[in-house]
Amino acid sequence: MVGCSGSPLPSQPTSPPAQITTTATSTPPGPPNGANWIADATVISADAGSTCGWGTIPGETRQGVWWRITRNGASITLDEDMRNWPTDDVPFSGALSGQQFSATEVESGGGVCRFLGGKLAGTFSSDDQSFDATETLMWGSPANPVRVQRHWTGHAL
Repeated sequence: MVGCSGSPLPSQPTSPPAQITTTATSTPPGPPNGANWIADATVISADAGSTCGWGTIPGETRQGVWWRITRNGASITLDEDMRNWPTDDVPFSGALSGQQFSATEVESGGGVCRFLGGKLAGTFSSDDQSFDATETLMWGSPANPVRVQRHWTGHAL
């Protein structure tokens, strides 16, 4: 075929182009940053006037918090909130005696909330698949810190 100017028209394909079909497999994201436990918390008590961070109202809950727990003989590390690692997690370290653990998190009072650290004490179940713990966190002025106490229950992934 020839166009109006005498130049040939572009040829038409004899068949439509092949359709490419892909099947996306959606794999749910795995635990972040090496998390190997997941836990829920309920606020037991909180000093009045505390507005920094989550969990500052008695009865408030938080579900599905990722933890990385490592036991090594009589030592234990429990890193809370692995989704926010390494900037806003709460890394505890301490002692393990049988199924009982006691750990601390020490900070100098920096950051937005002037976090002052905390304590975590609890027990693993006899089958090592769950834990129950009480956490006490402090922030604000070292002379007059805000204290929040939370109860945690978690299970291994």
